[in-house]
Amino acid sequence: MPFAGKWHLLALCACLSAWAAAERSAVPLLLLVAYGIYLIFGRQFRMLAAFAVLFLIIGADVFFFRTDRTVLSEKQSVFEGTVENSPVFDGNQLSFMLKTSSGEVVQTFVKLPSEEVKNKLKRSIRPGARCRLSGRLERPAAPSNFHAFDNRRYLAFRHVYWILKANGPPLCRDGPVSPVNRLKRFRQDQIDRVNALFSPASAEMIDALVFGDDSGFNPELADAYRLFGLVHLLVVSGMHVAVIFGCLFFIARRLGMIREHIVILFLLLVPVYVILTGAEPSIVRSGLTACLFFLSDLFKKRRLKAADVIGGACLIMVVGDPNVVFDLGFQLSFAATFAILITGPQILERYRSPLIRIAVLSIVSELAVFPMVIFSFYQLPLINFFLSMFFVPFLTFVILPLSAGAYLVGILSPFSADFMSFVIDSFLTFPHQALLFLYRHPVLQLNYGALSPWLLSSAIVIIFTVLLIWERFSASWTLPLLIAPFFLIYALVVLSDWLSPYGSVTFLDVGQGDSILIRLPHRQGNILIDSGGSLPYFQKNWEKRRRPFEVGRDVVLHELRAMGVGSLDAVVMTHSDYDHIGGMKSIVGQLPIKRLVISPYFDPDPADIELFRKAAGTGSEIDELKSGDRLNIGGTVFYVLSPAGRLNRNDDSLVLQSTLGGKSWIFTGDLGSDGERRLIAHYPAVRADVLKLGHHGSRTSSSENWLNQLNPSIAIISAGKNNRYGHPHQEVLDRLQAHRIAAMRTDRSGALQFLFTKSRIVRIRMAVVQE
Repeated sequence: MPFAGKWHLLALCACLSAWAAAERSAVPLLLLVAYGIYLIFGRQFRMLAAFAVLFLIIGADVFFFRTDRTVLSEKQSVFEGTVENSPVFDGNQLSFMLKTSSGEVVQTFVKLPSEEVKNKLKRSIRPGARCRLSGRLERPAAPSNFHAFDNRRYLAFRHVYWILKANGPPLCRDGPVSPVNRLKRFRQDQIDRVNALFSPASAEMIDALVFGDDSGFNPELADAYRLFGLVHLLVVSGMHVAVIFGCLFFIARRLGMIREHIVILFLLLVPVYVILTGAEPSIVRSGLTACLFFLSDLFKKRRLKAADVIGGACLIMVVGDPNVVFDLGFQLSFAATFAILITGPQILERYRSPLIRIAVLSIVSELAVFPMVIFSFYQLPLINFFLSMFFVPFLTFVILPLSAGAYLVGILSPFSADFMSFVIDSFLTFPHQALLFLYRHPVLQLNYGALSPWLLSSAIVIIFTVLLIWERFSASWTLPLLIAPFFLIYALVVLSDWLSPYGSVTFLDVGQGDSILIRLPHRQGNILIDSGGSLPYFQKNWEKRRRPFEVGRDVVLHELRAMGVGSLDAVVMTHSDYDHIGGMKSIVGQLPIKRLVISPYFDPDPADIELFRKAAGTGSEIDELKSGDRLNIGGTVFYVLSPAGRLNRNDDSLVLQSTLGGKSWIFTGDLGSDGERRLIAHYPAVRADVLKLGHHGSRTSSSENWLNQLNPSIAIISAGKNNRYGHPHQEVLDRLQAHRIAAMRTDRSGALQFLFTKSRIVRIRMAVVQE
């Protein structure tokens, strides 16, 4: 196996990444220990030494150097410091990193009062500017759903422990500017120049490919690139360094420059280029790699192997900041690069067809990054491989040169920018339309969910076993074998679900709204009750965010995918209030839904009717259910207790009762006291062990008679943190206390999950642990 030793580099990278991704779980740690023992028995002492050095560096940082302490105090209200990065203007919000006079960096958010102030700040606030502002410090919020992005952890790994909410616009002035900040300012000026000269579609591509800035990228298109595993193409990386400095080398040689002088010049220019393109881990890796190659050439040392140079760059980055191993960009960058270096020569030797070479390289690269990608994004569209075969060469050899050329032409002749925009837009229009169509109409997607640590470790073992077999044998049967791990790992996920005796009821934290996911044991069915919804409100054009928060897409759909929900057997829309069903617009069409359940008194508006049409067009059956009807999912019966007739929007909510984990559950929507009286009259023997309170704990619900009749032991209150309605109302909380009913609230505990078997509730989880 001529390349077997090199596989250890990729194996080590994958194991470390799995350990980081699984939040240092014991299972990937055991895999790392087993890998170390394998190296000892295999007498791979050089790799063992690298293995030990990495762990010593990370361990020393964790136990001796990393303090996670701050010198700032919550009581502090006035701040002065230096702007560390290019400020981001997003609608009526300004954000930037402020390095305070104490030397600590805080993430700063400013709500802009007017368009005039926004335009003024765009001219005055720049990297290196000294700013003074007042505000309050807040700890970054812990994620309030089980699989939500952990911004607190993300910032902590970047040594940021506070968020500063400014009371008003900062007062900024210029002072001495460091060379690094001058480069950052130049970058910001050029991005602004590109945005002013070129069309939006061209500008976003030039910003991403030339300057490594994707903040202005179309949000939906960025999601499509991310879903199909193409987002790395929008990040400045090794290919950009190779293309740009390769062209510069060619030009310099034609101008008669001596090779040694060119190498010295490049050693000075590469760090400048890294800063100009944002200094993200992928470009830092590329810059370090290039510098190591140049130094080797300059000192006339034997030509270093590419794998050794990449490994050296990895060690330098880890020594510089051990936290970088927890950065997804770092993990993906090194894993993909190792895969290409290791397999590239063998692919060229084994396969003659350029198309097959591209396909195999794409599959191997996907295998290399699979453990990290799936742990973060949960799904794999099988069409990825075909899209990569087109988009990788298309963006690399067509759009990148066009973007760089357009930028240079725009500097020399601004009047030519419109023509260059037309050219770039013409090339991008059809590919981007096709990408968006596939994103909006998902096909051939394997939904793995958030892999448990043991599944993640199993995935790594499967992937590297297959890669070693492919490397050892050159027979034609090894080509389809490369695709096998994706299906084997998916089969493991499905099998573990089928064998699992546990079901769950999860009350998602959707702010001021309701959304409940019920998963039945042994993969018997998934039921979603309501979807939450972000209430729309009027904003002027300048105030609108590029990607406003949408609870259906950013919370509910994300959590469904993370929990491995590939389809929904039923979606119950209790009533037509936006905070209960507004999120459905982001779910319909993204997940197959068998039945959409409403009451006969739903009273849809035009937007609801359009939603029903879209659902029906994707194969959903629209059912109307009322009191006395039943909903049977996988052998579990949900009894409809209400409505029995029309009262009002809230009291016409669909109310469901079912037995889960040996306990009686009632889900009430926004049922009010009038609806409660009517339900009790129809069902005088009704009882509940777990009750989802109506209308978020409003004083108009959960009446004394209702609680007396149902006699629950647990009450669930789904309400937004610090909501303007004052939910849950103190009167309701007092009633619950008087009846000795345990109140569990999403505004305090985040998402709530009840794990159950056929006969009992085995565990209750809260997304937010009370500090």
